[in-house]
Amino acid sequence: MPVRGKFAVIGGGAWGTAFARHLAFNGYEVQIWAREEQTVKDINLGENRVFLPGISIPQSVRASSNITSAVDGCDFIFLAVPTQNIAETLVLIDDKAIKKDTIFVNMAKGIERGTCRLPSQIISARFPQTPVVALSGPSFAMEVAHGKPTVLVSAGEMGIAEEVQNAVTGPSMRVYRSEDILGVELGGALKNVFALAAGMIAGLQLGENTRSAMIVRGLAEVRKLALAMGADNNTIFGISGLGDLVLTCTSEQSRNYRMGKMLAEGGNPTEILHEVKWVAEGLYTASSSALLAKKYKIEMPITFMVDRVISGEISPRKAVTELMNRPLKVEFQ
Repeated sequence: MPVRGKFAVIGGGAWGTAFARHLAFNGYEVQIWAREEQTVKDINLGENRVFLPGISIPQSVRASSNITSAVDGCDFIFLAVPTQNIAETLVLIDDKAIKKDTIFVNMAKGIERGTCRLPSQIISARFPQTPVVALSGPSFAMEVAHGKPTVLVSAGEMGIAEEVQNAVTGPSMRVYRSEDILGVELGGALKNVFALAAGMIAGLQLGENTRSAMIVRGLAEVRKLALAMGADNNTIFGISGLGDLVLTCTSEQSRNYRMGKMLAEGGNPTEILHEVKWVAEGLYTASSSALLAKKYKIEMPITFMVDRVISGEISPRKAVTELMNRPLKVEFQ
C-alpha cells in the first residue's frame, strides 16, 4: 500500500533517475531535479539518454532544473547527488520550500573532502530541524532500473526510518531499518575506497586470491574505524557494510572498480575525470578516510595506500609490494 505524500529526488544521474522510476512504479508522482537542462528535457520525454540510456521513464516522473520548485512542499526528499556536491546543491533550496515534517533521505555514499563530514551531517548543517535518514546498500542503478531484486537499509531515528522503509519497499525492493545511521553511511562511503583497490588488483592482473584477501582486510579496516567512531558492530557485517563492499569489489558495474582498473593501467586521475561522465566517490573519500584514521589513531594500510596512489605518490604495483612486506602480526587484535 503506497504511503501518502509528495516525493522528490535531487539528482538526475543514473542512480537518481533509476530510483525515481522505482518510486513511480510504487505508485507515486515524483519530481526529479537535474542540473543539466538537456537531462531535464530527456527525462520529460521519457528517457535519460546520457545517464540511463535505454530505460523508459513513466509520465509520473517529471523533471525540473529549478530545485526549489522540485522539492517544494514534499514529504520525502531523496538526495542522489555526489557527496562532494551536496553542500553546494542544498544552498540552492529556498528554506520556505521545506515543510516541518519533511524527511530528507540521503542516498550518496562518500565523505566530504576537507571537512570529513558524512552526507547526513552536511544535510543537518543546512536544515538542522529536518530529520535525516540514510538509505544504502548494494544497488547498481541499472539493475534497480530493470526491476531486479534489491535489498537496502533505511537508517535513522527508528520511527522516521520506518516511514522511509514503508515508502520505498516494493515488489522488487526490500528495505530493512536501523538506528545506526553513522555505521550505514560509513559502510557506504568506505567500500568505495576498497572498490578502487579491487579495480587496481584487476588492472594489475593479480588474481582472485589477492582480491579476496583485500576484501576481508578491507572489511577489517571499515570495522576498526566505524567502531572507533561509535558505530554498531552488526552494521559493518550487514547490508550497507559487507553487502555493499562485496558488490562493488567484484563487478565492472562499479564506477570505483572501473576507476581503480584505469589507474592500474596507467591512467591519471585528473585526466580520467575529465573523460568520463560519472563520479567515482572513492577518489575523494580515500583522503578523508585516511584523515579520519589518523584522527582516531586507527591503522588502515589499504586505505593509506589507495590515498597515496590517487595522490601520485606511489604506483599501484609498488603499493601492493609495500602491503605484502608489512611486519607480520596476529589476524585479530
